[in-house]
Amino acid sequence: MANCEEVSPNAYAMVASMRAIGYNLPMAIADIIDNSISAEAKNIWIDFDWANGDPWIRVKDDGRGMTEDELREAMRLCGKGPDETREPEDLGRFGLGLKTASFSQCRLLTVKSKVKNGTTSTRCWDLDLIEKTKKWQLRLSPPENAEPMLEDLAIMENGTVVLWQQLDRVIDKHDDITDAETVFNNKFIDVANHIEMVFHRYMSGPAKLNISIGRTPLKPWDPYLTSNQFTQELSTEKYEDGSVKIIPYILPHVSKRTATETTTGAGPNGWNAQQGFYIYRNRRMIVSGGYLNFDLKAEEHYKLGRIMVDLKNDMDTDWRIDIKKAEAIPPDRLRAELEKVARATRVEAVKIYRARSGRTGKPGQKNAQQVWTKRRKGDKIVYEINRDNESIKRILAELTPPDPWVRKLFSTIERTVPHREIIIDSCNQEDCHVNLPPDISRPDRELIDMCVQIYKEKRAMGRTHDEASGYVLFIEPFNTHPAFQAALDKIAEEEDTRTRSTKR
Repeated sequence: MANCEEVSPNAYAMVASMRAIGYNLPMAIADIIDNSISAEAKNIWIDFDWANGDPWIRVKDDGRGMTEDELREAMRLCGKGPDETREPEDLGRFGLGLKTASFSQCRLLTVKSKVKNGTTSTRCWDLDLIEKTKKWQLRLSPPENAEPMLEDLAIMENGTVVLWQQLDRVIDKHDDITDAETVFNNKFIDVANHIEMVFHRYMSGPAKLNISIGRTPLKPWDPYLTSNQFTQELSTEKYEDGSVKIIPYILPHVSKRTATETTTGAGPNGWNAQQGFYIYRNRRMIVSGGYLNFDLKAEEHYKLGRIMVDLKNDMDTDWRIDIKKAEAIPPDRLRAELEKVARATRVEAVKIYRARSGRTGKPGQKNAQQVWTKRRKGDKIVYEINRDNESIKRILAELTPPDPWVRKLFSTIERTVPHREIIIDSCNQEDCHVNLPPDISRPDRELIDMCVQIYKEKRAMGRTHDEASGYVLFIEPFNTHPAFQAALDKIAEEEDTRTRSTKR
């Protein structure tokens, strides 16, 4: 057009800007894995080596590979735009992932690919060359020192190798690091945790994807502990003609989990941070917890609620999924429904979180026999000793103290409940104050005798064993340890034995 002029971007300035998009190492490697999955790889190998201070990282797959023309387009920035139609299983979107992820970590990107007929192709982006020439000059051959890391492809029928060298963003050589090699190696612990989380549905699905780091095969992390029979899957909701599917899960109470499940269930970021929404695009996790900017806080008593949201890969614009595939913002038309699901899930989660072992009465029955009660004073919550609890009343009856003395004792206890310490301890170590092992929380003999006394009184009134024990074991603290129920069951067994002897 006569009235226009072409103004091309400064090549190196643009690359430098792309390097600042905000990837960390786990995100960047995950973006490379996306390409391997789109290429129908069954196996992905991630290798790294400190190499005496000249470290490299390699991602190799056995996918279908790329022809020379396909590789050239894959190395082109925005070779395929976000509005182009993609295959249903394609995990790409912006045509930038390979380049932005790689440039965020290294200055030298080499890709070598092999298709099934044996043809191999290689291309290399060298940021030093771009900086020197200020042009988009793509090298046709790899650096000489890259050849040993690329030669594995020769024994494969097909596949692709992505090699990163000059890792100036992984380890900053200007940093004063005493043992840079150890720091470098330890970064792959976070990489492993991230990959096991993001791709867990690919790694555990029918067509299982195998991913390894070095010689260690990775294991998928299941955010929902679906192998535990006490995990609750709530009703599935579908929106947008089935394009959006939502399944809330309530994870089991700590008393219903093994020690291993409690450790692994916490995920990479811990129980509190991992509650909330899990958004997947084509089974690939985009968001791993949190409440999508709703007016909902991640709090301790909601931590067992996790909500799976499945999206198709043509909804990126609606959900504003970013280049890093690490953030998503739901469309306004769905926000009310999503918040409704989140609030309902939190209601169910807190029920399980607050559950206690032992008898708790019939469903829906309010327990008036708790030792502690709570009530609101304005915007504050106070905890008070329940004067109507039968065990408390019987203890006081044995002492017959004057009322002023009782009020002073109870007030002293109530005013000194260590709320902050309890919260801090519970966050650092889940439920460390409750569900104590029987050997730690074993009750005194005097409390067991009181439990038996109340039981016998109810039996004398004509109640059956189940009725009498059900009443007694509804009273705190008699519902906090199996020793109380064992004492009552023993009495019933002795009665049955005497009855059988009499009939003989």
